[in-house]
Amino acid sequence: MKNLLLLAAFLITPLAHAGGGVEVPQEKWSFQGLQGKWDKDEIYRGYTVATQVCLACHSFKYINHRSLMRVGFTEAEVQTLAKALNMDINAKLISALDEASAKETYGKIPPDLSMMNKARAGGADYSHAVLVGYSEDPELIKHYLPEGVPQGAHFNKYFPGHAIAMPNPLSGPDMVTYHDGTSATVDQMSRDVSTFMQWTAEPERFERQHLGVYVLIYLFIFTILAFLTKRAIWKDIKKH
Repeated sequence: MKNLLLLAAFLITPLAHAGGGVEVPQEKWSFQGLQGKWDKDEIYRGYTVATQVCLACHSFKYINHRSLMRVGFTEAEVQTLAKALNMDINAKLISALDEASAKETYGKIPPDLSMMNKARAGGADYSHAVLVGYSEDPELIKHYLPEGVPQGAHFNKYFPGHAIAMPNPLSGPDMVTYHDGTSATVDQMSRDVSTFMQWTAEPERFERQHLGVYVLIYLFIFTILAFLTKRAIWKDIKKH
């Protein structure tokens, strides 16, 4: 749990400062572009990592299990997921770690992760990069940190300054078991939880995007009609 407490600390770091000049790789995501969408299986896998790893310390207070119905889950499915966590489907995803215990144990309240991907530049790219950016390769460490990793810190290629206090939260494969049999590699878990956090930050993304397309079509048709109306009116005026 202590390793995961610091998760949000690096997630709020601006992309412009990532890795002391190391460019964060731009990944391909299913939710990008005009053809993007929220993939139910990806969200489900990300939910698995979020609830089995992150929720130990962090909350997702802006969503609940019913919210998952927006990406294709049935009410029966969300009922089952919520029951497994002893939650009502309308209850927010709140960590069992209460504020008093958090302050006593860690000296601070773990930040909510619902909006974290939207709160800083880079979004899922940065989250994923840092989660897979840990390394114990001595040559790589020496390249970025000639004087070595500071005591109590851990090397991370993409974290600003390359020395991060948080031990690797995804320290090895198979930390979770996926519903669809997908192999829970570190990279896969990182991608899935990054996608899930992108969804929790903007669950209405594609509803808004699709509405925007209809608005543009309406404005285009309205412009044509207005132009034709103008031509008809001025045609009659010129005749007189």
